[in-house]
Amino acid sequence: MTANSADDGMSWQLGGQQMTTSIIGRSNALRHAALAAAIGAASLVAAPVATAQDYPNKPITAVVPFGAGGGTDTQTRMWGEAMAPLIGQRVVVENHAGAAGVIGTKHGISQDADGYTVVMGVASTIAINPQTNPAADYVPLEDLQPVALIGYTPYVMVVANDLEIETLPDLIAYGEENPGELTFAGWTGVGEMARQGLELRTGLEMTPVPYAGMVEAMTDIIAGRASGTIVDLASALPFIRSEDVTPIVMTGPEPSPAAPEIPTIDDAGVENYFIDSWVTLFVPAGTPKEIVEYLNEKTREALQTAPIQERYEELAIEFRDYSVEETEAFIERQINGWKSLIEETGSGKDS
Repeated sequence: MTANSADDGMSWQLGGQQMTTSIIGRSNALRHAALAAAIGAASLVAAPVATAQDYPNKPITAVVPFGAGGGTDTQTRMWGEAMAPLIGQRVVVENHAGAAGVIGTKHGISQDADGYTVVMGVASTIAINPQTNPAADYVPLEDLQPVALIGYTPYVMVVANDLEIETLPDLIAYGEENPGELTFAGWTGVGEMARQGLELRTGLEMTPVPYAGMVEAMTDIIAGRASGTIVDLASALPFIRSEDVTPIVMTGPEPSPAAPEIPTIDDAGVENYFIDSWVTLFVPAGTPKEIVEYLNEKTREALQTAPIQERYEELAIEFRDYSVEETEAFIERQINGWKSLIEETGSGKDS
């Protein structure tokens, strides 16, 4: 809306149509005030639509709440490269690591809800931290708007080669024979809950050691300074294929086509234990619906391009063609599912 001078009063430009009123006498002044208020309210409604019409007209920043090189960072960069030619703008990845993803997530939430900042969320930052970490003082489905599922992948447990252990039962036996010796490298809430859940189901005790990110943790496992970890298969595969670490079990009931030789948790005789991984695109709450739908549409298009599909198959990442509504429902199920495990392990904020 633009205001222009007029011979007999004031004129407003709204939606390309000029509206003019005269200010003559007290009654006309009151009508003018009422009209101005109505036009002001209309402009508030129209503004997001106008914003969405020319979106995007500058680069988009993708906030990754972990360090560079991990699974979330890798998938974000793949997504950004595939998105750029479709939206005509670059996607700039910013890594804000620390506090198991809390720092980066809160940074993303604090940004303008204009579609130019997106936040990558995973199970730890969205479904676990808000229920277990007092520093995660945000409500995911109130402070963030789910947009699209970027990728889904199973988890795997890997251990240091120098342990010379190849199965979960052997690791459990080793822990019983060497109490206090095993350490668990962790950098996300998912990893910590995976450790606690495994202890609950098997009695395996591993002392948790916090790391800033996956690269630092895997470096210490390779060097034998940490015993092992539970990590998404996409992140672990390069280290498994180079034989820098030993995979001992998939943390789900089904083998992965990318690594069918790794036994499942069911094969190891452990019941009611399932840890998975996903990366979801979010935007700050209040982002215009048209922008949310646009990002969902372009993301689904980008993830179905041949280079992405080939890379996903190589990394054992699943593509799920979810609408905004389906993405919201997926996130709600994840939050509720993790809530059950958190309550069972007694690891909630109020426990």
